[in-house]
Amino acid sequence: MNNNLSVFIFVSAFCVVFTATAQSSINENSQELEVGVGGNIILDEASQIYVKEGADLHLHPLWESRYISEGRDNLSGNGIVSVASEFNYNNIAFIPWAASGINSDYSELNLNIIYATQLFDIFEVFAGYNYILSHEASSNAYDNEISLDFSYFYDDKFQLISSVYYSFDAKGAFLELAVKKDYHLNDTLVLDIQTGLGFNADYVSDGHNGFNNVQFKAGLSYQVLDQLELYTYTSYSLAVNKDESRYAGDETLRNVFWGGVGFSYQYRKN
Repeated sequence: MNNNLSVFIFVSAFCVVFTATAQSSINENSQELEVGVGGNIILDEASQIYVKEGADLHLHPLWESRYISEGRDNLSGNGIVSVASEFNYNNIAFIPWAASGINSDYSELNLNIIYATQLFDIFEVFAGYNYILSHEASSNAYDNEISLDFSYFYDDKFQLISSVYYSFDAKGAFLELAVKKDYHLNDTLVLDIQTGLGFNADYVSDGHNGFNNVQFKAGLSYQVLDQLELYTYTSYSLAVNKDESRYAGDETLRNVFWGGVGFSYQYRKN
């Protein structure tokens, strides 16, 4: 097994053991899934209880000023628009995610299948498979990824997140660890603050392995109707150990601000 991947698995396991020793139990309201940049799921505190019976549909159109993933500016300063259609039934979620570059010849389609469950009654665990098709400059690329996400609520609103995803094409993994806190300003307005760390293990095959970036994010959501929520965010990514003279993939690893705006619509049928 790749040494860096072994380190990531160890760090993930450590995160699980650490949070398992906390004194508080998980928030009774499980959370909804969303798909963010790169087609990876985002774990947010749900405004509605996660579907345990029946089915629901979410739509998430989003405009972002840059396409940032793994701390890298993938479209050299150009933005991206995307739409996620999320279908939930019991513990299974099917999430197609389609995106198109702004002022760039780039498009991407992700087909996510996520299974959600609880572990030791304190963690929410999400195991996923993602098929990826991307198109850039008249060429296509394909990939298959698997992912494992852990979420733990401390004192209802303080959230610890661990996410690792593995690419069969790159034969490498990327690990993200994050801490998030929500502030309910009133019945309809929620501010969320998040900071996270990113670690590369051959996922960005031509980038350096190990600690890659630190990200800071502030988001604001407004519940317009019971089923409609507006959302905007701003984020900053700080490159760590960048060495583009040795690693071509580090050229797009940058210190950069970006933001986004979108909305979420939910239809539920019991």
